[in-house]
Amino acid sequence: MKFQLQLNCLAIAILISSFSLTAQSSVAGQLITTDGQEAEFVNVLLLSAADSSAVKLNLSQEDGSYVFKNLDAGDYLLKVMGIGYDDYLGEPFSLANKEAKVIPVIRLTTVATVLDEVEVVAKKPLLEQKAGRLILNVDQSITGQGGSVTDLLKKIPGLVVVNDRVSMAGRQGVTILIDNRPTKYMDLQSLLNEMPADNIARIEVISQPGAAYDAEGTNGIINIILKKNTLFGTNGSITTGIGYGELAKYRLGTQLNHRSGPWNINLGAGFNRRTWIERLALERILTDRTYRQNNYEPGIPLSTYLNLGADYDLNSKNRVGISVNANRSNNENTSENTTQILSTEGAELDRFTTQNKEDRSWRSYTVDGFYRWEIDTAGQVLSLDANLADYQRRAENTLTTTGNNFEDRRNNTPANTRIYAAQLDYKLPFRQHWQFHTGAKISATRLDNELQASLRQNGVWINDANQTNQFDYAEDIYAGYVNLVYTNGEYDFNLGLRYEDSQATGYSVTLDSAINLEIAKVFPSISISTPFIGPLGTAISYSYRIERPGYFDLNPFISYLDPLTFSKGNPFLVPELTHSGQFSLTYEKQPFFNLSYDYTRNVLTEVIEQNDETGEAFQTDINLDKYIRYGGSLFFPLDFIAKPISGYGGFMLFYHDYQAEYLELDYLQNQWTTNAFLQVNVNLPKDWKLEVTGWLQGKGLDGIIRHETFYGLDAGIQKKFFDNKLRVQLSADGIVQKFFVGRIDYANLNYNLTSEWEAPVV
Repeated sequence: MKFQLQLNCLAIAILISSFSLTAQSSVAGQLITTDGQEAEFVNVLLLSAADSSAVKLNLSQEDGSYVFKNLDAGDYLLKVMGIGYDDYLGEPFSLANKEAKVIPVIRLTTVATVLDEVEVVAKKPLLEQKAGRLILNVDQSITGQGGSVTDLLKKIPGLVVVNDRVSMAGRQGVTILIDNRPTKYMDLQSLLNEMPADNIARIEVISQPGAAYDAEGTNGIINIILKKNTLFGTNGSITTGIGYGELAKYRLGTQLNHRSGPWNINLGAGFNRRTWIERLALERILTDRTYRQNNYEPGIPLSTYLNLGADYDLNSKNRVGISVNANRSNNENTSENTTQILSTEGAELDRFTTQNKEDRSWRSYTVDGFYRWEIDTAGQVLSLDANLADYQRRAENTLTTTGNNFEDRRNNTPANTRIYAAQLDYKLPFRQHWQFHTGAKISATRLDNELQASLRQNGVWINDANQTNQFDYAEDIYAGYVNLVYTNGEYDFNLGLRYEDSQATGYSVTLDSAINLEIAKVFPSISISTPFIGPLGTAISYSYRIERPGYFDLNPFISYLDPLTFSKGNPFLVPELTHSGQFSLTYEKQPFFNLSYDYTRNVLTEVIEQNDETGEAFQTDINLDKYIRYGGSLFFPLDFIAKPISGYGGFMLFYHDYQAEYLELDYLQNQWTTNAFLQVNVNLPKDWKLEVTGWLQGKGLDGIIRHETFYGLDAGIQKKFFDNKLRVQLSADGIVQKFFVGRIDYANLNYNLTSEWEAPVV
């Protein structure tokens, strides 16, 4: 704490010193489009008011801001020019000696422009760093587009998905949003494996979220943004594809848009048969016997989606909009599990096979409405957002075991979820370079989940009173935040405070037991960035965040893999809390070297426990007392190699340290772990493009599991036809693949496990 206080004091001193450095004549402002978006990389000319001669030329930054420094006193005017915008010419203004003038926000009108005999090639990179977030532009990737959310997440540096568990830089606690809405109440396996990539515009990774974001997510936020067209006129696209790994895959989707006058209407629809396969091999070594289990699980979902949205400009300052998103999926498959029981000498004592026939379906509907009021030209904005989400899941699992005397089992688990949320935000620019942000949010979640468990006796299904249960869950969160922001083109400062009061209640009807989780806390955040030497700069950030247990983590229902292996929730979980700090070196405001430190209490951890007498093993979640992670990352672009080559690479090194009491022993485990990633694009003649991406996760420690190095390599090629109106892509994911191999050696647990997935997929 003393070190953190000294660090904050140093950063504040740097900020204060910046005021004296900028005490000279300057002009600054911001450009936005008519739909309220920041206008980036637009030419801004400072002209002499006397003869309209050019004094200086600048480009707007990613947030639309621009600044002219070291100016003499005099009379000036601004001219703004950019492709796709009407030219803007401002009124003359006077600039006094040592004055820092802030120009009111300039609104640029978007136009559809036809250029004769000029070819303008503008493209976004696959990965771009912008305003504290890393953005994966999905349409710039050849590999992964024909897949699911899981395939896209593997393109994000440092992020790994294994057995539907998402980790960043070797630890979990990642919060996943879809269009800024939470997914913690959804079936994560369905979300990751069955949502088509064709419906996704970009994925944002926010490592240090500010006070305007929910405090949820101790290891950052992944925000999945669905496609929405903003071009003028009527336009659209059709996407189709086929693939094959061990199972066939196919998809078809369309995006349509009409934008004219005050209206902007979007429609997206499609279906996707994104099949997948997972294999899990588990060896459990007890003192007098060994269990060897091999599980094969195919997924054959058929998913459909429909997105409809409309925005309407009431006038130049007021806009309203509504959007409706619908997703449905059906998945019928049969998993097969084979279990061998061996003596200590290796002789087979028993063998049985379990078939798990699953019939699962889910659907989700969301309705969002917004209102935006641009109060004045200085940048004062008031916005209101409200949304309703409805999620329903139906699943029936029938387990049939042969080769032993286990009874057949059937579980029906209908679940209903409804989420209401509303948020009000206000932004007020004041003085020079300063902004004040504030807002409030309220959300209410209601879940009803039932387990109808049955055993087959003499050919008749009989209710299993020991398993049948109903679990109702309600969570209300009340939040408010304030943000103080300073920026002058070189120095940036952001101080935020967020207050959240969450009240959660769970009730097991059958067991007649209740859980209550209530927590009210203030979550501070601060970030400071300053120039260093030439194009180099520094940035310091700190945040305090929370990770609440998910609904499925708390739900005490039992889900069987085979008669001896199952998973269940833990209703006694408490939230984990994390202090996170980061220091970055930036090059032209893009971070390329980071050092970070995280300190977490009550860390939520997935574990496996067993009953030595019965041989049963089960997966659940617990709280470990303390977790510390520190390390660094290095990022680098590949554009400097040669003109046709572009891309991105990086390397991460982190130390993980767990300190807790678990299974009546001191759990003191630590490990250094590495992560590397590389994405290479090669622009070839005649509109051909080649892409190669690879990732590597080194040896590491995840809770109580130590794992070996695993990695993957993908490649793809693309050809454009008819003036870029048609794109044909061929990709191969997992052409080189090393799968997950882990080990647990603690207390009475002596496990070896291997997880494999479908690869390669073409």
